[in-house]
Amino acid sequence: MEILNNSHISFVNLPHRVDRLSHIERELQRVGLRAVRTSGAYPHEFDEKDPRHQRMRRQTVGAIGCYTAQINIMKKALEFNKHAFIIEDDVVFCDDLLERIKYIENWADTHEFDVLWFGGTFHIGYKEGGPYWHPEIGRDAELTDDPRMIRTLGAFSTHAYIVHRNSLEKIIQQLEEWMSNSVGIDWSFIKMEPFLNTYSFIPGCAKQFDNESDQRPGSGDWTYFSKFEKLNGTIENSRYWWQPL
Repeated sequence: MEILNNSHISFVNLPHRVDRLSHIERELQRVGLRAVRTSGAYPHEFDEKDPRHQRMRRQTVGAIGCYTAQINIMKKALEFNKHAFIIEDDVVFCDDLLERIKYIENWADTHEFDVLWFGGTFHIGYKEGGPYWHPEIGRDAELTDDPRMIRTLGAFSTHAYIVHRNSLEKIIQQLEEWMSNSVGIDWSFIKMEPFLNTYSFIPGCAKQFDNESDQRPGSGDWTYFSKFEKLNGTIENSRYWWQPL
């Protein structure tokens, strides 16, 4: 496939998470993707006084390494003059991923994009209180001329996404500028998206499984990604967060 052949595909994995490494290797083989590993980094590997990381150190210290690793994948893709296809190691892909990618490729032939999300983690809106992330805009996502492609203004789908090669320099620069005010790379993208062309295929092609988090190392905390099912809404009578087929 053209979009895959023209992508640097890589997943982020911390050295001690051999459980996730085994999972993502099986998952990639199952859906027919080939990807290289990019090592995540631990908080102690960064300068504790680095002003870019102070907010994350106070709130989500483990996010520093994930944030940096994803930027490193983008920089490597930029070297190769390829799109950056970034994956986190706890992802579960839909069974018909390659078929959905073919659909996305046909759409991309006539549409420009900066970022394509494979996960449907965004809010359509609330009956009360308005949009969750962007009340100043009045929406966090909007319909397009294609029933399978949603324009996102506040998606937090950094577990599986593609950054267009022509947008890499811009995205890298913006992510680095937002880092000092950010609690994580997904938060930064939420702030950036209203000024970018970002889209998500629906229903979601990827989700994360519930597992122990590395956001606060040593805490034993788990992240329950299954709670995101509450994001499911109605767009032409279709769930959008996740469907395996």
